[in-house]
Amino acid sequence: MARLDKHGSVYVVRSEGPLRAETVGPIGEMIASKLTGGVPAIVVDFSDTPLIDSRGLEWLLGLSDECCRRGGCLRLCSVGELCDDLLRITGVGAHIETFPDLTTALGSFA
Repeated sequence: MARLDKHGSVYVVRSEGPLRAETVGPIGEMIASKLTGGVPAIVVDFSDTPLIDSRGLEWLLGLSDECCRRGGCLRLCSVGELCDDLLRITGVGAHIETFPDLTTALGSFA
């Protein structure tokens, strides 16, 4: 399950559980409906995400590319130790800016 909230012009996605193959499809569909107009500004909040698999990593890269292509950007926040290690080891973390908490991530769009 995932939640999608709007904070001003920024959409915040929070996956409640691991970000893996069976969860990224529904989350992607939920976000796609919000990317129809304007410049996309999205934060993926990892506070309730203990693990991410290869499909989740690919999804993050694809979403980041889509946001950049449309003049916006994707940011991550509240990434736990295990997910942070996976992002670093795979190199995905080098492509997406990460912030310690949601408030800081939202402030980075100002």
